[in-house]
Amino acid sequence: MEPVYRDAQGRFGLNLSSTALEHILRALGLRAPRFAPPLPPPPEPVEAADEIPLSADELDVAFRGRSLFGLSSLRQAAAVLDVLGGHAGFADVDAFLARLTRYRAPITATSVRYWRSALVAVDEDARLTLNRAAPDLGPMRRAVRKLARSTYVQRAHGAYWAQIGEAREAVLAEERRQQTQGAAALRRAILRVVPGPEHPQAIALLDVSARSIRTLIGDSTAAIQEALFGFDLLAGLQIRETLHGLCSDPDRWRLVDLNPPRKKRRLNRAGRTLTITPELLIWGTTGISRPLGDPEKVAQYLASGDVRRLTRRLESDAKALHALYSYGILHNGVRLRWGFLDEILGVDWAVPGDAHLYDMLKKARQASVRVDLVVGSAPGWADPWSRARRVDVVDIELWVVIVRQGTEKMLIDYREIQAIRMVGVGCCDAG
Repeated sequence: MEPVYRDAQGRFGLNLSSTALEHILRALGLRAPRFAPPLPPPPEPVEAADEIPLSADELDVAFRGRSLFGLSSLRQAAAVLDVLGGHAGFADVDAFLARLTRYRAPITATSVRYWRSALVAVDEDARLTLNRAAPDLGPMRRAVRKLARSTYVQRAHGAYWAQIGEAREAVLAEERRQQTQGAAALRRAILRVVPGPEHPQAIALLDVSARSIRTLIGDSTAAIQEALFGFDLLAGLQIRETLHGLCSDPDRWRLVDLNPPRKKRRLNRAGRTLTITPELLIWGTTGISRPLGDPEKVAQYLASGDVRRLTRRLESDAKALHALYSYGILHNGVRLRWGFLDEILGVDWAVPGDAHLYDMLKKARQASVRVDLVVGSAPGWADPWSRARRVDVVDIELWVVIVRQGTEKMLIDYREIQAIRMVGVGCCDAG
């Protein structure tokens, strides 16, 4: 599995251009973080001195929605009086507290009888009065501020992380923009060689962006070296072995091996297994029947010098590999279908900046932009969008996307989507 590969001699190597390798290096701390906070964490809030009266905000933060059954009614009343200026009636104090929380006992003339402190007294007008000279005033203020402290700390950290989030999103948005531009500018090619990677006698080179195919047979295969230098990424079956067979250094390019990510699939407890071949995977993913040429017939074409049939077969193979590669990028996986089996095998073929199906559907729904979807089998080579359905994305669920075409709503299985493009938006085609 990526980023480790094994060559024809059984030796292991590391694919330095693998996206999975970057993830592993970051997880191990061997790559610099994508974002470093530009601001230091906020300092701990400093509590006011005991001599400073409580503020309305401190009291609101300390009491709002909180259970006050653990705080004496004396201190509750004293805290309110400290905010209101030192004098207030029973009803005013109780109403003030009632606006802050319902988890408390009421302040009444009866409850005052049980107070054993000079912190709050009842004057001749039957009003509550705060004694600012009482020794219990400072401890009361500390107790209330202690209740408010956790909320102030949470507020400070919330504001800090909100700033960090904005800064991080700006950095990552610029990174995504650069990655998208880089992925769009990447020159990609699909390589198909026969009869095998060790001794290629005929080669089909598919230019992905130009949608053109060049076929080299016999002595003309020597020109492949110069042709490959025009690309940054090469994809194909056993691509590394193929480049060795062409006497080229595989590490010069970014490589994508289109061989199945798994060779076997266990079918039952009895140990019956399914051999996963490229042909099976291409058919299950794209719906293309006979995706690769029969090796015996290809050998006959080579032996007899039947250039026309060999060229047609190679071009057909290259188109099938291109359809598989496009699906793998769009879904980050390919589809294995056989009998009762229908599952996705993950692949590491996409480069940072390549469009992913879910991201495009989400973007289309948020922007209320229509999309063209090719569903079922792979798009045609001559006109990839001839079978496209132009739809509005209504909702995205776990395994299906709900779309609307005209007045009709439809459920489309994610796995059935072969290609997508946003209507009227440039550089957003995928598939």
